[in-house]
Amino acid sequence: MKTKIFNTSLIILTFALTILAIVGGSYFRAGLDVTIGEISRIRIRAPHVVENVLETERNRQAAYVRAHGLELVSTVDPTEWELVNYNLLNLRDEIEDIRTAYNSERAIYEQAAAAWEQRNNEIEQAETNHAEWLGRRNAATAIGSILPVQDTEPEIPEALPEPVFAGVTFDQFALLHMEFSEADQQMLVALPNENFDMLWAIIATVAETVQVNRLITEIDFFTERAVQSELEDIQGLDRATEVLVELIVLRHLRPNAIPDDDRNRQNFEEALNNYERNFFQLNQIIVDEGEEITPDIYHMLQQLGLLRSDSIMENLIPMLGVLALVALLFAISVMYLMFYRPKIAANKKEAALLFTVYVLSLSLVWMMRDLSFPYLPILMFAMFVSLLVDRRCAIALNFVMVLICFFVVDGTIGFLLFYTTAGAMICMLSRFTTERNKVFLVGFVVTGVQFGLYVAVMLIVGRDLALNDWQGLLLGATFAAASGMLTVIICTGSLPFWETVFGVVTPVKLLDLTNPTNLLLRRLTIEAPGTYHHSLIVANLAETAAYDIGANAHAARVGGYYHDVGKLKFPHYFAENLDGENPHDIMPPQDSAEMILSHVSYGLALAAQHRLPQFVRDIIKEHHGTTLLQFFFAKAREADPDVSEAEYRYPYIIPQTRESACVMLADSVEAAVRATMPKMKSLDEVEKTIRNIIRNKLNDGQLADSQLSIRDVMVIEQSFYRVLKGMYHERIAYPKTGHSSPVRVVEK
Repeated sequence: MKTKIFNTSLIILTFALTILAIVGGSYFRAGLDVTIGEISRIRIRAPHVVENVLETERNRQAAYVRAHGLELVSTVDPTEWELVNYNLLNLRDEIEDIRTAYNSERAIYEQAAAAWEQRNNEIEQAETNHAEWLGRRNAATAIGSILPVQDTEPEIPEALPEPVFAGVTFDQFALLHMEFSEADQQMLVALPNENFDMLWAIIATVAETVQVNRLITEIDFFTERAVQSELEDIQGLDRATEVLVELIVLRHLRPNAIPDDDRNRQNFEEALNNYERNFFQLNQIIVDEGEEITPDIYHMLQQLGLLRSDSIMENLIPMLGVLALVALLFAISVMYLMFYRPKIAANKKEAALLFTVYVLSLSLVWMMRDLSFPYLPILMFAMFVSLLVDRRCAIALNFVMVLICFFVVDGTIGFLLFYTTAGAMICMLSRFTTERNKVFLVGFVVTGVQFGLYVAVMLIVGRDLALNDWQGLLLGATFAAASGMLTVIICTGSLPFWETVFGVVTPVKLLDLTNPTNLLLRRLTIEAPGTYHHSLIVANLAETAAYDIGANAHAARVGGYYHDVGKLKFPHYFAENLDGENPHDIMPPQDSAEMILSHVSYGLALAAQHRLPQFVRDIIKEHHGTTLLQFFFAKAREADPDVSEAEYRYPYIIPQTRESACVMLADSVEAAVRATMPKMKSLDEVEKTIRNIIRNKLNDGQLADSQLSIRDVMVIEQSFYRVLKGMYHERIAYPKTGHSSPVRVVEK
């Protein structure tokens, strides 16, 4: 309950400090106090690159007017040719009817003319015969003779009326929908059928070519010129025929221009979007000293965020929004830590550590709030959390930190892009700072990445404007790069401080704990060499198993080194350190049990004295759990069958973590294999021994709270067997002098 109250108080305090930092930050700071119509007392420049919305809107309105004033583009309507062709065919049919009537009438006329000419010939012959008869009669009268009876007076036939060929050109051509001259009419009716068909084919071809391929808005000079151009390409036409064809074609052509909707829409959209966006450049003079504040200038200052707002509501509403956003971010962060880092909720030191790092970073950001990019504090927060708490938590909390600092410094989209990316990158690279020889390499990598990242963000945010100020771009990128190196140096260099004050165990601290020169390890090598050797093997077994199941291998190795450090009190009472007689042979079993059990309590005392990390103390306390000292319990039962089993069990707790469980199993397996190795005939018995030891621990409930799965247990069995097989493998011994064949021995 005390821990919950403590953590809740830290959360409330952190939330309050965050709100104060935002309210006192650049986002809500007062701006310029100017009014329209007054004279500016200072020269005001643009603090950053931003779009001039007013000018851009004017350009957009001008583009809108131009777009609506565009002349419409037309295209050819192919359906008009169908109507033209239909009318031409009708005209041809009508002219064909006239030609047929004309030819029929001409045939009748020619027949009547032939009959009239024949009658004229008959009359002329009759008149000749009559004149001859008159001559004979007059001759006979002169001599007083009478003509013979058979010589009768010939009759002169009655003359036929002279035929008239009226023709049909002036009658039927008048009924057509277009007028033809008399010469054209004569040409049309007089043409032979072959020539008429050829003439009409020319008319149809020229009409189709012009109607389909030319854009015709009206039948004008350009249309006539198009028809004439087509006729010029046809060889063998006389002028009269060309005139007739041109007459008929022009009479039937139709306007075929219709709006081209696709092109008109495309042209309209292009013209509508063809306007220039206007930007305020960095340090551009908005209003000079002594210049009047016009409505446009006031609007520009307002757009740049340079004006002070005296309205309570204008500040209150954004504050409420920020308050709600920060509260939501805190809720998400707390839930994330509860789900993925529950040890913080149970450990006051870790909670205080996270609080200190956050408040320190936020305070530095607030003090540097006038800078667009306060590099170090935000990046240091990400790296500190990654090194001191957890990398996954660092990535999540870095995003929250960037959003909060966005309001403190009144950041831009470039601020968000840079720090979310750079923070995640530095969290991932901090993994390699556990090796001291790679610290500077990580620093150089972070330096290069941040240089390129800054340039990329500026090109995204500023577009081509960033290239216009390439000197400023390079300067900002250089600051970003330098901050990367400084962040790595400061964070790694200050780790001893955090380790000392908050008891944090970093990977570097773990490496220091495994150094053989460490005081406790040196004492083990001198005072309890058997225990030291046993601890080395346990550390190797635990580290391998932890690595294979995805646990913290470094922590498991350190726990293996120190789990039996309590045996320094009475080292010669433990089997691995015996040299000669076993003192337990002459001791009562209860005293022997108390002696063995005491190594845990003494180990905890040594751990506290030498300020070993809490996780090492937990492993010391948990590495035997509540297991039974079977040998001494069995010995005690021989003397007293009613002896209580509880007196011979370790009075501690079973392993609470996977690393602690790995150390417990490694400790038991190593001791059992070492004890039974002389009796083993093959390495298969090693695997069987490992399996039995782990099964006994599992059945005894020692792994119930260790968070190990059944699969983890199976993986641990194979890990132990792989390590022990390498340690106790068969070797070929060199033969002594006189032996002709090697002797196989088992190396222990």
